Amino acid sequence: MADIINRHVEVAGFEIREDDDGHHLVGIVAPFGALYDAGAYLERFAPTAFDKTIRERGTRVALLEQHATDRMPIGRAMTWEKTNDGLIADFLLARTQRAEEARTLAMDGFVTGFSVGFIPVRTRNLEMNGKALRERVEVRLDHVGFVRNPAYQEAQLLSVRSFDPDDAEQVPRLAKYRHLMRGDN
Repeated sequence: MADIINRHVEVAGFEIREDDDGHHLVGIVAPFGALYDAGAYLERFAPTAFDKTIRERGTRVALLEQHATDRMPIGRAMTWEKTNDGLIADFLLARTQRAEEARTLAMDGFVTGFSVGFIPVRTRNLEMNGKALRERVEVRLDHVGFVRNPAYQEAQLLSVRSFDPDDAEQVPRLAKYRHLMRGDN
C-alpha cells in the first residue's frame, strides 16, 4: 500500500450556536490552488482532486485527531461542497470523550487546523519559478485530521454546530464567512 501523505489547512474563527447539538465541525479541508512548499517541490490541489473519493465513499471518510490512524475516529464526513475557495466538509462528531475534547479545543481556539491524509493517484508535474510543482489532479482521500499545526493557511473552520444547507438562518452565516475568507469588503 502506498504511504499516506498529510497536508494541513489553517482554521480561523467560527460560530457556536447554543441552540444546536454542537456536534459538527464544518470547514475547508483543502484549499484549491493554494501552494504548499514541501521543500523539494511545491504542491497544490486541483478542484478535481477529491471527486472520486467523495463519490465512492464520501460519508465514510473519517475525521481523526492529529492523523492518529491507530485510534478510532472522532467523527465522519456527512456532506461535502466544492467552492471556489476549496473543499468544504461537514463532520459529525462521535458521542465520545475524545470527540467532545476535540470540540472543546475547537471552541476554545486551541486546535487550529484541518489536514488531509491522502494517497496520490494522478499528479500533473509542472514548474513554478524554477521549482517543481506537483498539482494533485486525483487523490485517494484516506482521512481528514483535526490538527494543531496546519501547512495551508488559506482555510477556515466555519463552525462548531449542526449544519443544514437548507436552513434559512444558517446559510447566510456561512455566506458571511465565505465573504471574509475571500477578503472581499
